[in-house]
Order: sequence, then C-alpha cells, then structure tokens
Amino acid sequence: MSSQKSQPQKDQTFEEVFQEIYQEAFSLLIDRQTKYGSANISQLGLYGVISRIANDKTSRILHAMNGSLIAGRVHLKPFETHADETIEDALLDIANYALIAIALNRGKWGAPLKSEVEKHGA
Repeated sequence: MSSQKSQPQKDQTFEEVFQEIYQEAFSLLIDRQTKYGSANISQLGLYGVISRIANDKTSRILHAMNGSLIAGRVHLKPFETHADETIEDALLDIANYALIAIALNRGKWGAPLKSEVEKHGA
C-alpha cells in the first residue's frame, strides 16, 4: 500500500487529516487480514504482537532511516521507500498491531471478516 504524500488542504481540519490516516490504516488492516487470516496472531498471542511491533517493524524503520550522529545529535534520513514497503506502511502496521493487541486483550480477536459473513450468511 503506498502512502499518500498530499499536504492538508487549507480548509481541512485536524479531524479530517486523521480520518484519512485512520482510513488508510483500516484499509491496510483489512487487506492484511484477507491475505493472512487470524491464525498467525491467534498462535502468537499478545506477546507475539508486541514482539512484531518492537522488533520487526521498528527495526525496519530504524534501518531504512539509517541515522547518523553529527555534533552530538542524531540525524535521520527522510522517509524513503523500502524494497517492498514504505516506512509509512510500517508505521501503519505498528498502529494496526497496537489495535490488534487491544482486540486480543479484550478477547475479541478472530472475528470473521464482513465479506466472509456476507458470503456465507446471506
């Protein structure tokens, strides 16, 4: 999923800016759930989800930004496109993994996709 690099419109509110970002994250979450299903998260549990955030996604972002120390301050390269995903995609994944962790904690992980319910139930 590619990131949108548009500037906020002059009449766009804070809520509208973040609604766009939430919608992008939601679309990515549904796409990944459709591709991979719920079994991998169910098997790994909360620890696995937190581990994916802390290790996989954060490492990918840090590696892609490739920081340097100049005059005692850390300077990071701007967001660049990684081989198969952008840094923004990884950040959206982190947001989605945080929401998955909440669903797991509330005992709500594993609900079927709406498309599956409509296909089998209607």
